[in-house]
Amino acid sequence: MTIIRKNPDVVAAPVGSYSHLTIVPRDKDILVLAGQVGTDSEGNVPADVNEQLRNALLNVTRILNSEGVASDGIVKINLWLTEEIDRDRFIEMWNEFHGGQPPSTTLAYVSALAQPAFKVEVEAWAAR
Repeated sequence: MTIIRKNPDVVAAPVGSYSHLTIVPRDKDILVLAGQVGTDSEGNVPADVNEQLRNALLNVTRILNSEGVASDGIVKINLWLTEEIDRDRFIEMWNEFHGGQPPSTTLAYVSALAQPAFKVEVEAWAAR
């Protein structure tokens, strides 16, 4: 059985590329990732929020891939940002990231993250 993504007609359609509901079959393992910040593979933090988001999404992908899970295994993702991102770049990165299988998603702007240089943190849950 596969992961099921739905947008029930009992609420308004999503305002972006995400699913209102994701159902994980009982026989799946659940993977819970720690919040991933926008560091590159060397631990450097770019100043640009868009680059930090790209790095954080890449970090999520790399961790999941290390466990044999592709992006279609993501069932829930939270994106926390301290400053506004370029909407067009976000949509492009987001659609590339989820590959047509948009997970249940929350995007929120917050006043601060763990370190002043961090402008992005991404939490993810996946199933395999």
